[in-house]
Amino acid sequence: MFLLILNSITWLHTFIYITRLTAPELIPFASSLRWLFYLSMVVSALIGPIIAERVNKMRFLLFWVLLGVISSLLLMGSPTFSESGVAMLMVFLGFAFGIGFPSSLALIPTLTRVEERGRVSGVIFCVTYAISPLFLFVIVQLDIFFTSLMLAAWRILGLGVFLLHVNIDDAVQLRPVSYLSILRRGTFFLYLFPWLAFCLINYFGYQVFEQSFSKSMMAMIGIVEFTVGSLFCLIGGWLMDSKGRKLVIIGGVVMLGLGYALLSLFPFIPPVQAFYMIVDGIAFGIFTVAFLSVVWGDMSNGERGDKFFALGTIPVPIAIMISLFISPWLTTLSLSSTLSIASFFIFLAVIPLFFAPELLPERALKKRELREYVEKVKKAVGQGEA
Repeated sequence: MFLLILNSITWLHTFIYITRLTAPELIPFASSLRWLFYLSMVVSALIGPIIAERVNKMRFLLFWVLLGVISSLLLMGSPTFSESGVAMLMVFLGFAFGIGFPSSLALIPTLTRVEERGRVSGVIFCVTYAISPLFLFVIVQLDIFFTSLMLAAWRILGLGVFLLHVNIDDAVQLRPVSYLSILRRGTFFLYLFPWLAFCLINYFGYQVFEQSFSKSMMAMIGIVEFTVGSLFCLIGGWLMDSKGRKLVIIGGVVMLGLGYALLSLFPFIPPVQAFYMIVDGIAFGIFTVAFLSVVWGDMSNGERGDKFFALGTIPVPIAIMISLFISPWLTTLSLSSTLSIASFFIFLAVIPLFFAPELLPERALKKRELREYVEKVKKAVGQGEA
């Protein structure tokens, strides 16, 4: 499970880097056509769980990884592709990632207990985000041919999980669920809305930041976000298991809102910029664990989680795609006004969370409190005997 998710997310980040930041001659037309990748990812992510219900899940995930290997190798010929060829490549790459990603994330609630889900997810994403920058550093030194080979080899390593010969379908029997039944649940929207708002604001803001800050500043934001975010994947996951999901998510939203509000008032003051980068990284870590794993895993609760994760993860590619379409308009906005609007909508997004139920069962909280009480008693008795 860990290897599969680590492998998939680093593969995705590398491809996003290639299409967004590398020279156009590596993949011609990629800058203008990369929206097709995200659109294909959204569509395939919704289709994947429907297919996964009808076949053996481990074989389906094996097929998904093999698609990633094939699509990585196709990058070799991309410099010679026509515009239509690059468009087809983008669609295939998006399909190769999106078709199986929700099902891979759904392994987390299947293989973990609710009271440990935050910590397990925290470890998975902490290591993933710690490794991603190192992986990108290696990739940037290579041309498209060797990048393609490295991505294919990296994706092949994801096949290692299938050497375990684990059959999830036989080990855990879960009830099927439809998209319609999920969308009818009020709790789902109370958690989805803040997540969608964060994704939109984050990627819209990035477009504006690129116009206002230097490349070195943007690089610094990325480094701090990944560093602090990786750490707070661990901290946030532990807090979600000990204090509950809702309170931790609200804390992340509020801190991010404060960061945007202060930056809107003093956008070029170094201490304010540092504060923003730190709270943005904290929110990034908390929301990654919460909305890429824990929340949808808790909601599935005995049901097949693939469709919960499909609906819960598509806000990311949707937000990126929309930001690409409206980037010409976003660049006309001033930094201060953009940040003010962002902080307003972030604080607005926290409102649904106050009405959302706590997802961590009360029995899990009481069990943890009892365990901590017993440990304190044992420690006190031990000190008394000493």
